[in-house]
Amino acid sequence: LTNPEVGNPWRQHANGAQVLSYPIWLYCDDTSGNTSKRWNEHNSFLFTSAGLDRSESSKEYNVHFLSTSNTAPPLEMLDGIADQLQYVNCLDSSK
Repeated sequence: LTNPEVGNPWRQHANGAQVLSYPIWLYCDDTSGNTSKRWNEHNSFLFTSAGLDRSESSKEYNVHFLSTSNTAPPLEMLDGIADQLQYVNCLDSSK
C-alpha cells in the first residue's frame, strides 16, 4: 500500500509525472504447430486491452502476440513475460 506521507513510489520513478495504469487481459492458448492431423502443441501468449468492449477485444488488430513455444511450459513463459512487463512505460508525447 502507498504511504500518504511518502507518496506513490511510481511517481518518483516518473519524475513527478502523472502515473496511470493500463489493464490488460493476458491469456495463453494451446495450438497445433502442424498442418497435418498429428498434434504438435505450441503454447502462445497474447493480450488485449481490458478497457475495450467485448466485441472489439476479439478483433485481430486488438489482439497482440507476445510469445509462443513448443518446449517451454506456460508458467516458465509467463515468468519471462512478467519480467518484461515490469519495464513497460509510455511517455506523454504532448509535452
